Amino acid sequence: MKILIISDVHANVVALETVLKATQDIEFDDIWSLGDVVGYGPKPCECVDLVREIAPNVSIIGNHDWAAIGRLDLEDFNPVAKYASYWTTMKLGVGHLNYLESLPNRMIEDDWTIVHGSPQHPVWEYVYNARIAAINFGFYDTRICFLGHTHIQLYITEESAKSNIQPKQPSDGQVIDVGEERIIINPGSVGQPRDGDPRAGCAIFDTEQMTVTFRRIPYDIKLTQQQLREEGLPESLILRLSMGV
Repeated sequence: MKILIISDVHANVVALETVLKATQDIEFDDIWSLGDVVGYGPKPCECVDLVREIAPNVSIIGNHDWAAIGRLDLEDFNPVAKYASYWTTMKLGVGHLNYLESLPNRMIEDDWTIVHGSPQHPVWEYVYNARIAAINFGFYDTRICFLGHTHIQLYITEESAKSNIQPKQPSDGQVIDVGEERIIINPGSVGQPRDGDPRAGCAIFDTEQMTVTFRRIPYDIKLTQQQLREEGLPESLILRLSMGV
């Protein structure tokens, strides 16, 4: 079985549509969404509608999704994120809010744990270095953990984390074997990458070959930036898309 794993779409429907189109020749059997369908971006309704349409068997809530439905104190957000969150909530309809409300913060499929933030704090904690990863290996029992939240494609094994070897950032098209060691994997962000590469990030999990393939997919960034300006969203959100930060 081949699974397309997406995360952190952040209301960037242009990026999401491009990723889905670019991967359609793979004939994947399922899609997993690792949270933050909304937040920051200009098209929250359209992104929720599209995710509902593709009907992923695994769909997790993220911190910006939580914020949109009023389950997160916005004082934890910086001013730009806070403004975008208020704006997002005003845009979403009842059906969109109900869908986000229905999402769990953790799912377990076979030998795989799926969260947005971390196994220890499923919605909020960032797993971006060996120390935090080493702690989190103790908070789940499966062999693989897929997570998002950092907007950075990475992977780290339990042995590496305990040896304080930092997570590795893959190149586009890189395939890793996930059949042996316990490992944490982040597919990156579809809608707002923060690793210096503005291309949309995603991953393909092959459960038969036990491999994960990382992908980076160019999309029309200028179109999303135009949509952001039309909605009057902060300029910093517009500029960061072209820089991948």
